[in-house]
Amino acid sequence: MRQALRSLGETVDANVEALEDAELAVTEAMANAVEHAYAGSDGSVRVTLDPHDSALTVVVSDDGQGMPKDVTRAEGRGYGLSMIEAIAERVEIRGSDGTEVEMTFAMGPSETETVDGAAPGIDPTERLLRRLVAVVAAQLDLPSDRVVEALLVAELVARNGLRYLNGDTAHVAIEASDGGFTLRVGPLEDGGAQAAVDDSDVPVVGRVIERLAASTATERNEDGTERLMLLFRPDR
Repeated sequence: MRQALRSLGETVDANVEALEDAELAVTEAMANAVEHAYAGSDGSVRVTLDPHDSALTVVVSDDGQGMPKDVTRAEGRGYGLSMIEAIAERVEIRGSDGTEVEMTFAMGPSETETVDGAAPGIDPTERLLRRLVAVVAAQLDLPSDRVVEALLVAELVARNGLRYLNGDTAHVAIEASDGGFTLRVGPLEDGGAQAAVDDSDVPVVGRVIERLAASTATERNEDGTERLMLLFRPDR
């Protein structure tokens, strides 16, 4: 299915990064159907691809036992569904006799706008960090709203933090802790960790990274460079 999706996307000249996100979400939807729909018995899983000018709609359906009644509640969702919601522009889940998951993804051409002074390659780094955070946050079964907030912080850290990168290589570490996870990004120049947080400041709202992360801190690497440490919990 991933190969078919990629072939279709390349045919219509879809944005490569958006296509990779769609592949990840569709994989999760299909994995849920394969694992849960038929409880070990045989059955079919159907996938429909519906491309538009700047978006792609994918429907994954089965005739299995259907979704649990609490699937509309964040605490009742499996981590795969939380990940899909974090990636897709729109998700609709229908089910009684079987389950149907409809997902819409933006697929327009890439129009990357770099922030003044940002390090080269910031866009792929931002996409990669976003995917890593999506996978870890969803596997920890964090509420959907916290997954989305963690993704926003990941984007801001990649977008702002790489301005202050010390050297040409960014190091990222994600570790589960206290029902949530810790994200570390570096090595950064002196003052870079706090500067990355300060750069997320929005009038009235304040520093978005501080508002959405449970805690922020500046740590020192063995070579004296800095790294930014962010903690995310199921609730703030």
